[in-house]
Amino acid sequence: MRPFAPIIFTLVLFAGASSFQTGCSSQPEMVLESDIPNVAGFDPIITRDIERSGDQVTSVEVIYRGDLKNSKDNIESTKERFNAAGWELVSQQARGKTTILNFTKDSRKARVDIALNQIEPMMSPALLRVRSISDVDAPKAPSVPTTAATTSQTIMPEGFAPPPNK
Repeated sequence: MRPFAPIIFTLVLFAGASSFQTGCSSQPEMVLESDIPNVAGFDPIITRDIERSGDQVTSVEVIYRGDLKNSKDNIESTKERFNAAGWELVSQQARGKTTILNFTKDSRKARVDIALNQIEPMMSPALLRVRSISDVDAPKAPSVPTTAATTSQTIMPEGFAPPPNK
């Protein structure tokens, strides 16, 4: 048994070092040490358009990627993270393989878009956008020409076709 002791010791040491590295490589809970949670199960790859007001992040955009197996669990975990950080869920929308979560807190609005397996090789992207509510533009009405139509022309908003002639 004596000759195997160094091998066993080396294996135990290697296994311990591997688990230590795995534990340290987990994603941070919050974006930029703020009160904005990261999307659960995703790794942030790009953080941009950062604005702060004192200690508070008022605007940021984070792009994530991850290997998403069950989008329902991920969405629930993300909602729990935001709730624990004091964010209120305003709406949740599902559009095909994409889920959109909208949250508010104080004078800020957060939108999380999570898409299931949209990147090859089968990876899932997510996008987090936080903006000040005052910075969010109200939807604009489509522009309609204001000139008067003559009898020989009809003014139609762009994208609309006149009914077919019978």
